[in-house]
Amino acid sequence: MVSLSDTSRHSGGYFFNDEQNSINTSDTEELLRDHVALTGDGDLVFRRINTVWAIVCQILLSIALLTGSFIIPVFCLHSACGADDIALVIYIHGGFWFIFLAFDRYYRQQHYVNRLNGYLEFYRRTKNIRRMPFLITSGGNALLLIVTRILDEYCHKPGKCSLLRKENYIQIVIAMETAIMMLFLIMYLARTIQFNRRQAHPDVNQDEMLSSFIQSQSQSSDIGFRDENYVDQVLEKQADMIRYLKQHNSQLGKRILALTAQNNSLSVSRS
Repeated sequence: MVSLSDTSRHSGGYFFNDEQNSINTSDTEELLRDHVALTGDGDLVFRRINTVWAIVCQILLSIALLTGSFIIPVFCLHSACGADDIALVIYIHGGFWFIFLAFDRYYRQQHYVNRLNGYLEFYRRTKNIRRMPFLITSGGNALLLIVTRILDEYCHKPGKCSLLRKENYIQIVIAMETAIMMLFLIMYLARTIQFNRRQAHPDVNQDEMLSSFIQSQSQSSDIGFRDENYVDQVLEKQADMIRYLKQHNSQLGKRILALTAQNNSLSVSRS
């Protein structure tokens, strides 16, 4: 996907993130058929991003995980469910990690297609938010591992450990994880719904983006005080635009080759 790594103060430049390399070549070739359609006036039509259903499912699964962490210790006392109640919660949490990994891969693929459609600003506004749920789940797994190890080390008796029971510490960790995750998921959902409702034309077709690109070139040569944050934003937008134009030209080149081969085959068959 189009993204930029953090500004390197020592090297003095921007470098592209190779996140898009994780997308298979076959997927890229398949995008040639589903790529942005050209209308009669040469503009790109609006293409919605299909991640709303996945975000809603992830929100419901997060709530189910939190609910299960409180229900399982009640109904699975003394290994009534075939395993220790705390161990069972940990196993379920680990299984949810794989599900959230699948959601993260799906988000990445959808935003890769969305960026190819020319929506660079929406990608920049959501690239960190969409990554956070999976990172939070991974951090929750690591924290649960530490907490369970501490509980096994210092809480040998099946009763209370200090002020709370063992399962209460696990529930606190999962509750904190779910609360933080829900915050980012709701933000991601709100921005995605807003993007789909706006049905705006791609950023690369908007005059404002092209004019800001030209103005930033002239302003970069001005002498005087310049806000570093503004300069970073300008450089990021310019790099995103260049990356998009390179990939779009590559897509068009492949499309032209495919159409030329198809035209040649039709000419041979007619002759």
